[in-house]
Amino acid sequence: MSLVRRAAGPQVRGRVLALFIGLSLSVVLLACRSAAAQGMMGGGMAPQPGPGSQQPDFASRLRSEGGPQYLPTDGSQQLVTAVQVVGHETVPLSKIQSLLRTRKDRLFDPDAVKADVRRLVSSGLFRNVRTYTEPLAGGVRVTFEVFERSSIRYVKYIGNRGVSDKALGRESGLKVGDTLNVYAVEEGRRKLEEYYQSKGFPKTTVSIFEGDQPQDRGVVYVISEGQLERIGSVKFIGNDPALATDARLKTQIKSKPGYLWYLFGGRVDRSQIDADVERLTAYYRSLGYFKARVSRDLQYDTSGRWLELTFVIDEGPQYEVQSVSIAGCQRFATDELLGQLKLQSGDKFNLAKMNSDVNTLRDLYGAHGHIFADVKADPRFREEPGKLDLVYNVEEGGVFRVGQINVHIEGDHPHTRQSTVLNRMSLQTGDTIDIREVRASERRLKASQLFENDPAQGISPQIVIRPPDVDDIESLASPAGGSTVRGQSPDPGRPAGNPWPAGNPSAPSNRR
Repeated sequence: MSLVRRAAGPQVRGRVLALFIGLSLSVVLLACRSAAAQGMMGGGMAPQPGPGSQQPDFASRLRSEGGPQYLPTDGSQQLVTAVQVVGHETVPLSKIQSLLRTRKDRLFDPDAVKADVRRLVSSGLFRNVRTYTEPLAGGVRVTFEVFERSSIRYVKYIGNRGVSDKALGRESGLKVGDTLNVYAVEEGRRKLEEYYQSKGFPKTTVSIFEGDQPQDRGVVYVISEGQLERIGSVKFIGNDPALATDARLKTQIKSKPGYLWYLFGGRVDRSQIDADVERLTAYYRSLGYFKARVSRDLQYDTSGRWLELTFVIDEGPQYEVQSVSIAGCQRFATDELLGQLKLQSGDKFNLAKMNSDVNTLRDLYGAHGHIFADVKADPRFREEPGKLDLVYNVEEGGVFRVGQINVHIEGDHPHTRQSTVLNRMSLQTGDTIDIREVRASERRLKASQLFENDPAQGISPQIVIRPPDVDDIESLASPAGGSTVRGQSPDPGRPAGNPWPAGNPSAPSNRR
């Protein structure tokens, strides 16, 4: 179980507290030496080459590593009298020369020239490289003709009136100096159209005037914005007011008219409208209307600027829970668990109640040490229309006890003692883990004002129960009524439910 917390004081800002209850692992690093290293470091001799192996001579190794080469006496090879690079415009000559191993006054080697070509192409600076050789007096001249990858020298937007060039630049993702990629230019065009449609310009079209050819030097988008469209009103047809009023349904959607005389918000977004259809469908199905269907109707006024949005709803029948059962329950009596549930036989199906019952079952098991109990709801439709059976599948898992508690405090100058944290914990080593006590301890740490607590930024004390490793499942999990206690060795004959006898002065007491 780990708890993460940040200190709130001026001297302990940014402090994080982590508390782990669970398995503590020891990492053993084993160091070994290779046979060759042992021979060298232990005073032995270095391994000698076999009788069939051949060691390269000094000239061959010097040549393979790009060192200076000397003209043989038999005149079989020529010297490189000059190396020329043509075709480069933006890439510096010094950068290209640093990638070449063919140099002036070295022996001409065709294999080295091919390696230079591969090195230039793999650098990503050029899309193609060609080589030419020209005999000269006393040697040969090697010419490298490079074809640079086009880089974006300018990005322009033509026809935009409702959106600035700066905003369009952020959306397209193209910048001056980037490599010109026709696929990236097309992707930028698509992003611009989606951006305009989300801003109330559903009829905007964006075309590429320049930038879709490898020889282009820049990117130019031509934009036809169309007119800005706004939502004038939203209506619902087919909904039962006794179940869901228009006001209730409006809380489920995001496509709404603007406010302050339509100056803010209310822009038409087709993708948002389609998403609202899905939201309304999910809302009705959460209430048991599994056959509900929702569509939308768009009607513009004569100017084409104002939209009347209508959602057409076909609710269908509301399903009823015929029976409720729990499968896999061994620790508790089934009737006792069923009595704790909100959704009973004969009720109308409700997704919120079903999810609440799942959490209730998990808390019941978690209160008795089954912290990893898995509960899943399985609605099963019957052949009879409008009826279903609800089955909760339970995997109880083992009973877990508190192992080692680790407190981690982070910050510039942490000075909070670990005992300050432990005093607010209602669990001790050897206790059966109660998920309710874990949450209560977490609330006390948050309310102590000792640590930074900002849920909006995701900064708050947290108690995380760290699951055990596979190899230690048997030592950490004990069946109900078992005697295994993580982190302790109970005396023989001591009751399994309480490893410490009542009245023992050394027994740990739960701090509430």
